[in-house]
Amino acid sequence: MKFGKSLRFLMTVLLVFCLGLGLPLQAYGAENDALDEVRTILQEQYVDVVPDEVLNAPTVEKMLQRLGDKYTEYMTAAEYDNMISSLNMSFSGIGIELEMVQQGVKVTRVITGYGADKAGIKQGDIILEADGYSLAGKTSEYCAGKLRGPEGTKVRVKVKRNAQILSFTVVRMKIAMPLAEGRVLEGHIGYIAVNSFGEDVATQFGKQALALQEKGVDCWIIDLRNNSGGYTKAAMELLGYFIGDKSAYIMKARGNLGIVDTAVKQAFTLEGPIVLLINGYTASASEITSAALKDYGKATVIGETTYGSGRVKALIPLSNGDYLKMSVYRFFSPYYNPIDEIGIKPHLDLTGVNELNTAVLMLKNYKSEDKSQDKSGYIQLEAGPYVYPLSVKELRQTENWAIGKKILDSAYVTTTLKLGGPNGWEPFPEEVLQDRWQIYYPGYEKAGDLKNIPLDKVFNVSFNRDIDWNSVTADGIELINAATGERVKCTYTFVDQQRMIVKPATKLQADTGYWLVIHPTIKEAKGQAITGGVASATTAK
Repeated sequence: MKFGKSLRFLMTVLLVFCLGLGLPLQAYGAENDALDEVRTILQEQYVDVVPDEVLNAPTVEKMLQRLGDKYTEYMTAAEYDNMISSLNMSFSGIGIELEMVQQGVKVTRVITGYGADKAGIKQGDIILEADGYSLAGKTSEYCAGKLRGPEGTKVRVKVKRNAQILSFTVVRMKIAMPLAEGRVLEGHIGYIAVNSFGEDVATQFGKQALALQEKGVDCWIIDLRNNSGGYTKAAMELLGYFIGDKSAYIMKARGNLGIVDTAVKQAFTLEGPIVLLINGYTASASEITSAALKDYGKATVIGETTYGSGRVKALIPLSNGDYLKMSVYRFFSPYYNPIDEIGIKPHLDLTGVNELNTAVLMLKNYKSEDKSQDKSGYIQLEAGPYVYPLSVKELRQTENWAIGKKILDSAYVTTTLKLGGPNGWEPFPEEVLQDRWQIYYPGYEKAGDLKNIPLDKVFNVSFNRDIDWNSVTADGIELINAATGERVKCTYTFVDQQRMIVKPATKLQADTGYWLVIHPTIKEAKGQAITGGVASATTAK
C-alpha cells in the first residue's frame, strides 16, 4: 500500500479482489458466537500467523484493531449486500466517487445528474456526517451504509468545503453503470474503460472490443484508473482477451509454495499496440491484470504506481448472518514480482499529467502499414513492448506541454527516445535533450542565450536584412514559458526595417526559463521567408 493515501471508492463502496465465494473455507456453526468464530478463523486461515495478543482480545472490534490489517474487516449482512451490488455497479446511492480521509470521506467526483450533483455537492468537499453520524475514522463499509439507501429516500450530510461547514439534503437515486464501456478515439484508437471487476465484466468487455474492431480500430487504450478491483473469476476471464490461458498470478499463504491461477482463454485476443492506464487508485484485481500485462509484454503501462493491495480477501459467512472479510493470500505477478505494499510501476511515470491525453498522443499517429522513411517532425518513444511516433507540433502545444516534458524527462530513466528526420530515426544527441527547444523547433537557429534577465525585460530583436513588417503577427513571434508552455502576451514595436522591440504585457516569473521564438512565417522585404530562430532566456532569482 501507499502509506498516507487511501483507496478511492466508487459510490462509497470498497471494490475488493474477492476469492471468498469460491474458497474452501469452513462456515462455523451457530453454537459459536461471533467472537469465537472470528478468533478461530484468524488463527487457522489468516495470511500470517496471528499473535496471541490479537487472538485474546475481548471483542471482535479490539481483535481486528490489534491485527492492524486494513483489508480485514467485520461486515454486517447489509454491508456485505452493499458491497456485492457495488461490484456489479448497480445500486442506489447519491452519485459520487470518494476516498477515505481522516475527517470523513472526500468527494473526488460528482456524477452529473444524480442526487449529489442536484443538491450542490462539489468535487473536493469532505463529507463529515450522514444523518448525524460521524464518518471520521470509519470504514468504507460503514460510510456506505450511511450514505446509501433505498431509491427515493434522503440523507442529510454535513460537508466541509475549504473553511466552510455546509449542510445538504441529498436524494438517493438508482445508479447503474456499465462494467466496461468503449468508444473510438481519433478515428482508429479503441478505448475501453473497465470500471469494476464485476461478474459480467468479461462479457461486456468482449462486446465492446468486437464492436470497436468492426469500426476499424488498430490500437487500444485500456483504462484501469480508479478501478479498485472485484472478483477473481472476472479478472481471470478478462485477462483471457490478452494472454489466453497463461498463468495470471501466484498466491502464497503463510510461507507455503505458490499456487498458480491461470487466465480463461477467450475466443480472440487483442492485437496491435496496447496502452494500459493506471494510477494510485488502481488496486487488487486491477493490479493482477496490470501485472500480468506488464510481465508478458502485452501493453505499455503508463500513469502512476498502483495502490499496492496485493492481498486476496475472502468473504467468510458467520453463523449470525454477518461476514468476515479477511486477507488469506498474498499475490504476486506471473513472474513472481511482489505487489503488496509495493504496487506496480508504470513503464512511463505520468504523475501530475493526464494519462488518457498522453495515450492518445502516443497512438494518434500510429499507422499499422506505415513504411515511409521520412520521419521529420516526429520523435519516437519506446516504452515497454512498443514504440510510438509523437508529433512534435502537437507536443509543443500549450495543452500538451506538461506531457512532452514528462516524456522527455523519462528518457533519462525508463524509456528510449529517437529523433525523426528525412532518413528515419536517429539517436537523440545529448545536447538536444539538454537544450530542448531544438526538439520542438527543428531547423531553427540559435538566436541567443540570455542569463539573469530582469522580470521587466524588453527584448530587442535584430534581423540581418530588411523585413516586411506586415508579415509579423502574434503567431509569428512567441514568448514561451519553457517550464509550462504558457504563451506570454506581448506587444511589438518596429524601430526600423531591421529592428523590433518585443515587450511582455506582464512581468516575467523569477528564476524561470523562456524561449523567444521567431517563426519562418515572417518574410523579408523581398518576400522570402526568413529562417526561424530561438533565443533562450533565464530570469534572475
